[in-house]
Amino acid sequence: MSSPEEELPDVRASELATKSLEYLQSGRQDDAVRSLREALFLAPKNETVLAAFDSFQKDQAVHPLSKLCQKLVVEGDVSAGENALRLLRDPSSNFQTTTTTECIELLLAHAKNIPLPISGKVLGEILRTSRGGREHIADSVGENTKEMFETVAEIGGEAIDGLVVTLLDLAAWKSEAKKKRSMKDCFKLFLETLNTGSGEIEAWSTRSIARLLATHATELHSFIGQASLERILSMLDTRSPDDLRSHATLATARFVETDENIAGSMLGKFISSRLAADSDDDLRIAFSAAAAIFPLVPKAAAGLFLIEGFVEGLVPSLQGRPSDVEQAVLEMMSAACVDKGCRAAIATHCEAYLEAVIRGDENFKGIASTILAKVRYGGGDPGVAPKGIDELAAVFREMMLKDGAESRDSAMEGLAYATLKPSVKELLVKDKEFLQRLLETLRDSAGKPTVMYGGLTVVANLTGYLPSLSEEQKKVAQLRNYANSAPQAKLEPDPADKDEKVTMRCKVLLEAGVVPVLVACSKRVSPSAVAIMSSIFLSLSKNQKHRGLVAQQGGVRLLLQFYASASGDSEQDRKVKLSSSHALARVLVSTNPSHVFGSQLPVASAVRPLLALLESNEEQNDLLPVFESLLALTNIASTDDSTRDLIIRIGWPKIEETLLSNNIMVQRATMELLCNLMASPTGVAKFADGSKTASNRFHVLLALADAEDLATRRAAGGALAMLTEWDKACEAIVRREKGLDILLGMAIEDNEEMRHRGVVCVRNMVCQKPDYVERFRRKGAIDLIRDSLRGTRNPEVLQVGVEALKALMEG
Repeated sequence: MSSPEEELPDVRASELATKSLEYLQSGRQDDAVRSLREALFLAPKNETVLAAFDSFQKDQAVHPLSKLCQKLVVEGDVSAGENALRLLRDPSSNFQTTTTTECIELLLAHAKNIPLPISGKVLGEILRTSRGGREHIADSVGENTKEMFETVAEIGGEAIDGLVVTLLDLAAWKSEAKKKRSMKDCFKLFLETLNTGSGEIEAWSTRSIARLLATHATELHSFIGQASLERILSMLDTRSPDDLRSHATLATARFVETDENIAGSMLGKFISSRLAADSDDDLRIAFSAAAAIFPLVPKAAAGLFLIEGFVEGLVPSLQGRPSDVEQAVLEMMSAACVDKGCRAAIATHCEAYLEAVIRGDENFKGIASTILAKVRYGGGDPGVAPKGIDELAAVFREMMLKDGAESRDSAMEGLAYATLKPSVKELLVKDKEFLQRLLETLRDSAGKPTVMYGGLTVVANLTGYLPSLSEEQKKVAQLRNYANSAPQAKLEPDPADKDEKVTMRCKVLLEAGVVPVLVACSKRVSPSAVAIMSSIFLSLSKNQKHRGLVAQQGGVRLLLQFYASASGDSEQDRKVKLSSSHALARVLVSTNPSHVFGSQLPVASAVRPLLALLESNEEQNDLLPVFESLLALTNIASTDDSTRDLIIRIGWPKIEETLLSNNIMVQRATMELLCNLMASPTGVAKFADGSKTASNRFHVLLALADAEDLATRRAAGGALAMLTEWDKACEAIVRREKGLDILLGMAIEDNEEMRHRGVVCVRNMVCQKPDYVERFRRKGAIDLIRDSLRGTRNPEVLQVGVEALKALMEG
């Protein structure tokens, strides 16, 4: 029989073991471990302690995600769901398929009575992050699409988003045929839900339809009938939330792109029926839809807009209507300005009304001013001042200075037109408060593509240089003026658009912080926005004094990003590649590479964009990009052998071609690049590997060392000074009839730099082989070098010259 003293530890250990299980159930893991450890120390063979230890081991085998989902489902613990979300979004988390499958089944089994919306968010996140989870759902959807769709829909919109991710993931399906069949079935169910649902259901149905159409419009568009399309179009209402309008617009766009003729007919029926109904709601929805579809099918939309009597009756039809109908009409007019005929119709029948709105309605002053700017300036000649553009610019400026973001946003599009006029550019760039608001609005334009595009266009207008016209282009412009019955039209640019004025505007914008704003805007931008930003950087980098600031504020990294993003072969992609690489070249001409590049941005990343500029040819009559690219390559070739070797490996054929250019500046720049490339053994081998090709290259190099242009001779001399350190190069020079004469000619030039290079070449050769000494002596090298040294006080030239003379006289 055990004594009371022996029973006491057992009792205490049992209490601690029981307590550890309570801690474990409540999620207090550390307290549970502490209590169980103490219990095991007191009574390691106690049955209660051993049972607690066994329970603890089983609990440890359960993944934390499973525990959290169980608490969410069984106890309705919302905080457990939030913790599950955090765990799912943690990049370091790892989930086995069995864990995610268990969690999915648990959530689906209790779909009718689990906390929302957190449960939907958890299920959606599981499907986004777990390949195994998507495979499991794909199997279930394939077996019974309708039942699974309805179950997931009960859990909410975020769960439906996860279902759409699964439908779009081909790898999650056992066969492509099963995926296609399930996607079509789900798409039809989304359309049915759209026609019967409202509120949140309407939102996630539209979002899902838009996402599926975005990638599979060809397969799915035939399921959209007139009723479904009208339901989608009704969500384009100005009263609809922005995200709903955005998804409805995307769905409409993809539907229209698939078959414009059918879509145009269906759109026409919808708008005509709403206009015929003539209620405030019907008119507002019709005008809102028309505004949204104009950019998608401008030809079909313009046909509806220009039907006899429509534009003429617009202004009278607004009599007695609420302001939201007027807003929809104004938005439609603004969108209609994309078409020349529509602009003319608005100018004829609506201009007086728009002017009245500007004078008397603060709410719609901005959009009315924008429409007038488009009507008066849209598609016109920027050199011709349209009626009232200065007054409209003043309205847009006033709107930009207001506190409301909405006011500033609506001013952007109008400013994009107003800043085409040179005098408006000069006026606005002198207004520091305006520029500050402009850049603030642009920086905050993420998620507002129209605002961002308008703001970028304004900056591009302010910074854009006029293209330089050749004499031939000027004659063509003169002939065009005659053809347009304007023979006296001036070919000279407006004084406000001359280069010095544009350079000043670029300086003001740089000092105002335009580069950091462009960097901030670049996170998520459309290809058209990238094209504008590339052109802005090309203008900002034109003046040498501006380039350091562009580089310092992140311009180089951004330009490399733009170049890489233009991976297609479209006209826009080609323009982005050209403008971004040209701007990059300009910046790197005037910037120390070590201040720009590092481990996070290797100098090698700039090589391909710069070499791409060498593809420009003389037939294009614009060799400036080629010239500036060569200068930039010369600069980065001064860094290290790996960069020099990369330039040689990728760009050597084009570099050789530009060396023979008829343009003296291009030839000089190429020779300077070659001089720097000679610091690499790979560069030396191109001239000194003993091959016939290398010998031919040497012939060209020696000829350029005797060229008329001093800078070209200087660069060729520098290359020869490095090449003559190699025996194969010396042999190639000796084989050339006038090789030694050219070196001696360099050594006796009046120019100190040329004299230095020549003396180095002679010293390198005579110190290498006795045979070379005799050859130089026969050329009178001793007297020539001695006379050359008498004419210099440069210590470096004197030192090298003495070494050469010593070798010549002792050899």
